Amino acid sequence: MKQKFLIALLLLFLIKSYSQERKVKIQLSTGTTLSVPKTSKLTDSNVNGNPQTKSSMNIGAFVLPSLSYSLNKKTSIDFGIGFYIDRFSIENKVGYVINDGNRNVSQIQTPINLNFHFGNNSSYLFGIGGFSSFLVSAKEKGESKISNTNFNTVGENPIADPIVNTNLSQNYNNDIKDRFNSISFGAFIQLKKNISFSTNTKGFLSLKINQYFNSIKNNDSNSDLSNYVSFKNEKEPTTVNLGIGIEL
Repeated sequence: MKQKFLIALLLLFLIKSYSQERKVKIQLSTGTTLSVPKTSKLTDSNVNGNPQTKSSMNIGAFVLPSLSYSLNKKTSIDFGIGFYIDRFSIENKVGYVINDGNRNVSQIQTPINLNFHFGNNSSYLFGIGGFSSFLVSAKEKGESKISNTNFNTVGENPIADPIVNTNLSQNYNNDIKDRFNSISFGAFIQLKKNISFSTNTKGFLSLKINQYFNSIKNNDSNSDLSNYVSFKNEKEPTTVNLGIGIEL
């Protein structure tokens, strides 16, 4: 036990020494992420029921330990291993049935990017980078309801075969992990601003605006609507991260 403790202290000492000599900063930040996804487009309006799906922005969360290496006064390299929960508001329509809810996609992401510093005291950063993403879970939860009551059929399922009822609805909670690739690779551009609390503290506020390319990839062939709708709603979202952090 003592040996493990001494090894841990030695590693911390080496990291701290390396940070001072090589201008390495180790940071931990957490906060909210606002995801603004692409909107899906209907590909065949002649299909019975005119199926369509649309996603819109919602608020998620992130935790990101990261390491920043300063190349010079104007450039640096960032690397991190973070946990992200991207949330989207979802609306699916098939005929008279509307599914209205939220989609939560949890993933572990490993971004690496090159930053260019500019502005007063080089406080703004423009980054270009890439990442790998590992899917943890994907769930959709909401309410199914009938949008038109001039529609009368008989069946065992009140949502798929509804009888006229102005209040007909039911809740759903679906695991949709199989609709997404378990591992994805992509790229992003980023505009970043860190605001220190004071010169005597190591805490800071962080604002990031990210434009992703191929970030969350749907497995179109596994979806019930894959023959009718082109799923582009979550592949290239723009995200705004507002967080609080500390330099370790």
